[in-house]
Amino acid sequence: MNGSAKYNVEITRTEFGVPHIKASDYGSLGYGEAYASAQDHVCNMALALISAKGEMSEYLGSGHQGENIHSDLAIRALDMSKKGSQALSNQPSNIKNWIEGYAGGYNRYLRESSGDFNSWCDHADWVRSATPEDFMTQYVALVQTITRMAGAVVAAQPPDEIATIEVSPSQILAAVDAIRLDGMGSNAWAFGTKSTANGRGSLLANPHYPWYGPNRFWEKHLTIPGELNVYGSNLIGTAGVGVGFNEAVGWTHTVSDSKRVVLYRLTLKPDDPTQYLYEGSWRSLRNQQVTTQVKTAEGMETKTTTVWFSHHGPVIEMPGLDWTSSEAYAARDANAENVDVMSQWLAMGKSRSMAEFIEAHKKYNAMPWVNTISTSAEGRAVYLDNTNVGALSGEAISAWRDRIEASSQLKNLYLTEGLVILDGSKNRDEWINHHETPIPGTTPFEQRPLIESEFYVFNANDSYWLSDPKKPTTGYSPLYGATETPRSVRTRMNIHLLEGLDGFNFSGEDGLFSVSEIQAALMDNSGLTAHLLKDELVERCKQSPIVYISDISVELLPACTILSEWDNRYNADSKGAVLFREWLTRYSYWSTMHTGELFSANFDRENPITTPAGLAENQRALITLAEAVTLLIDNGIPLDIPLGELQKAHRAGKSFPVHGGNRYEGIANLQVTKSHIASPVFSGSNERVGDSETLSSSGYNIAHGSSFIMTLNYTENGPDAKAILSYSQSGSPDSQYFSDQTELYRDKVWRDIYFKPSDIAQNKDSYQLLTE
Repeated sequence: MNGSAKYNVEITRTEFGVPHIKASDYGSLGYGEAYASAQDHVCNMALALISAKGEMSEYLGSGHQGENIHSDLAIRALDMSKKGSQALSNQPSNIKNWIEGYAGGYNRYLRESSGDFNSWCDHADWVRSATPEDFMTQYVALVQTITRMAGAVVAAQPPDEIATIEVSPSQILAAVDAIRLDGMGSNAWAFGTKSTANGRGSLLANPHYPWYGPNRFWEKHLTIPGELNVYGSNLIGTAGVGVGFNEAVGWTHTVSDSKRVVLYRLTLKPDDPTQYLYEGSWRSLRNQQVTTQVKTAEGMETKTTTVWFSHHGPVIEMPGLDWTSSEAYAARDANAENVDVMSQWLAMGKSRSMAEFIEAHKKYNAMPWVNTISTSAEGRAVYLDNTNVGALSGEAISAWRDRIEASSQLKNLYLTEGLVILDGSKNRDEWINHHETPIPGTTPFEQRPLIESEFYVFNANDSYWLSDPKKPTTGYSPLYGATETPRSVRTRMNIHLLEGLDGFNFSGEDGLFSVSEIQAALMDNSGLTAHLLKDELVERCKQSPIVYISDISVELLPACTILSEWDNRYNADSKGAVLFREWLTRYSYWSTMHTGELFSANFDRENPITTPAGLAENQRALITLAEAVTLLIDNGIPLDIPLGELQKAHRAGKSFPVHGGNRYEGIANLQVTKSHIASPVFSGSNERVGDSETLSSSGYNIAHGSSFIMTLNYTENGPDAKAILSYSQSGSPDSQYFSDQTELYRDKVWRDIYFKPSDIAQNKDSYQLLTE
């Protein structure tokens, strides 16, 4: 190495393109990390940077239904660039050096490439050098939720004002999904001493994240000898390891059911809808005019709007929560001042025991919107929802409970959409500042759910209640999610797999999980909804094999036969999965958790794993099956078509059959299909087929789901880990690492993770020494 250089770093890539980055200081570590990441994902890194700066529409146009315009205006109104600069200046020296080095490595790759990236953004004017402040702005924007609710922010205008920016109903509705981070999920299993074959800790990491864009995972191994040795992955363009392990602890994340954003109902002045009542006095809403440039076929066009703020946060517009002459709604984000997530992840990665790992959470309280599920070499299994939510007084919580019990609308918004609506006119509902909490107004560590088990803990995006099913937990703030309420069918399936219920026994006769048994359980691809309902559906189908739709008869007997022969799995060769999916997804997702449309037996909080159950006693089941049959036949699709002939990843002209199922189907190995995907790499069709929820003319297009999948077991020789990165390591279509792991995922083949220096040396594919 060059002793006089500011940055010295070694990058050794092993098979499948995984970089092992070794440096003597944090600046050099970031330098090599960003350089290697840019080799694989320069386009997505640049995309994330211009998104965080509010420049998407300037370079890429208005986007689907104007989403780029909405995003840019909201980002600018929230002043993300200023917040990023301030956040960087407040970082400890090691983090600041890390980010400065990261910017340096990224910029070096741009200089050396001169625009020839051998990818889909070659010579694009928006791929340009970046400052440390730019990257910090990206990280600050990433942890917030309000930034994802752009349509709702831009749409909020006083009732008599003419909106200058058009926001479609679907873009406003998308804000509801954004509050829940609906496009991202995960399964996570951590095993303790009484559930593993060797009595040490084991882990399954199974985050469900997008297959396209900057929110993909990128795998890496980061080492500073004597200081840091951590392996795992993080979102593209993000320094550090977010999901991974070291010699002592391993962890993964799932999107939490906590309510990081709460809404405040504002009571407006009768003759002025821009003033709101607060403790008996009228306050004026603050307004901020923001402008962005939009690239069009004719040239640049200027778009301007006004964004409004109460002292709680921006005024928003959501379905049923309109700005009228008497009321409006403002949103407050608990992560608005969260700037310590890098310090949090670094402290986790340096932990030498579970006790230190928990202390790292306590010190920073900086997990933005994810649960942490972890295990350790000594076999401690811990679930922690360390996400930031507002610290409400007991009086405020009691008043809120009274309101939702008195209002079915408010209760429904909480239980179905995760919306907590507080009274914006009262100081009582403000968040309490605790001196021991780093982020103002958020709950102290002791008031955040922490569950430990000698057996296992898990999460599949429901609240903490059943994260240890053997000992259900209640009693935390309602902002950490509802308890003693119906769970998703995926949560229920996770418990079936872990507890060995109804024949789903993967832990063998000894009841102890080996790594191979954990892998088999995840990839079994059985659907719980089919397990619960299919036999009854088939029986009714046989009893009434002809159904009329608009006076046209539909013969159901062939469908009955196909479903009866199907084994309820969503493998690529499964015949019957497509037919059942088209039947099931004609119901609302809500109905997969509640009695009425789909289920007959009520939810029982004493038996939450097995209820609701039974097919609802109505004619809809057969009518819906007839509609599914008609859709497939009318579009020339055989009723018994194997799932893999329709469910595919279409990437850069290549198509890969993909196993797995969606959230309706109650399958652990989640793969969500959408009829619209916006990405230069996507080579399928966005043309929707009939009235299907997710089927396009190119099939079920994989949009997000199982991504960085990892199993970990601590042994007497250290951590033993295996993984699959479903969409592969590189985003460049011509790279040898663009689809190699997609083939592994297709074939359910796990690869070894190389953590020890000797294993890295034996499996080296390439080596680079970078100095500057």
